[in-house]
Amino acid sequence: MISVAPIRQALVQQLRSNAALKAALSGDIHEGFAPVTTKRPFLVYNLMSGIHGYLWGSVVTEAGFGVFVFAENSVDAHNIDALVLTTLHDAELQVNGQSTLICRRISSTTLAGADDEGKKIYQVGGIYEIWTDQPLPTATASSFSVDAEIV
Repeated sequence: MISVAPIRQALVQQLRSNAALKAALSGDIHEGFAPVTTKRPFLVYNLMSGIHGYLWGSVVTEAGFGVFVFAENSVDAHNIDALVLTTLHDAELQVNGQSTLICRRISSTTLAGADDEGKKIYQVGGIYEIWTDQPLPTATASSFSVDAEIV
């Protein structure tokens, strides 16, 4: 089955493999959003796009993930984002059943806002493009004799 789920798992595994990054995130790593009560800094990732290109005998998947750090201090946000960048950019992800062709940061974003209590919050990160190649399952053929009757 063609899915981006193994790519998502490999991305999170790669992020969690960096001990310095894990130690810097008081609020851990979350998919999509973090609960309101999550301690900062924390990291949020989400799938932005998943395009499957069918070739002769394989499928190339181009997955785009947004990976962002949220912190109350801009220096912390940028320092943790630098750890994310060194962890993911040009990483050889271990994607189950697929070969990683590329993992690169293709854009960067820095935003500042405020939470419900008026505390300034910094969002720093970017979009990572991950390309993988997966062999297509081979078709199984059934053979029938000339006298076979299909009902």
